[in-house]
Amino acid sequence: MNKALKGLLAGMMAAALLVTVGCGGGDKKKDPAPAPSTKQTTTTQKQDKAPEVKKKVKPVPKSTLYKYALHLDDVEKLPPMTDEVIKTFEKYAKEAKLAPQDAKTGTEGIFVFNSSPVSKGAQVYTYRWSGKRPGHHASKFKNDKGKEINEQHWTHIDMTADAKTQKLRSVRVVEYDVTAATGEKGKLTEIHKETFK
Repeated sequence: MNKALKGLLAGMMAAALLVTVGCGGGDKKKDPAPAPSTKQTTTTQKQDKAPEVKKKVKPVPKSTLYKYALHLDDVEKLPPMTDEVIKTFEKYAKEAKLAPQDAKTGTEGIFVFNSSPVSKGAQVYTYRWSGKRPGHHASKFKNDKGKEINEQHWTHIDMTADAKTQKLRSVRVVEYDVTAATGEKGKLTEIHKETFK
């Protein structure tokens, strides 16, 4: 009986030792497992947030007669260039005599679209192109105070359109000149003005 009890106790001790070693080893091996799961969740959350960041998309001119001003770098904030707008712009842009491209004077040789970005809830879209005519910054003159002023010659094409229908409301073409004869305030000459119902 004594031997049987000793054998039973020895067996129980061996089993307990095996269970303890087995559980301990298992715990150590299982501890690192939750870490990758947490990292994956964090990565997934970051990936979910990424599409919320809107990327600026540079606008592409719909005519070879103009380019966008450098500060206009988000197409979503600009008034839409509809076929009607482009057709009307090209009609008057082709009639204007612009100075040829010249890097020294900063002349583009084409019109530059420099309208302000559209504000939220705007009811009217505003379009504005500016082009430099021959003689722009070719010479200087002095004002009453003796300050030198650059001679300027511009053609501006301005349009408005209804924000809901995108139909044109008005078109205006003007020439703006600053010379010794006009003074530094310059002179505005209206070439064409038209309003639509």
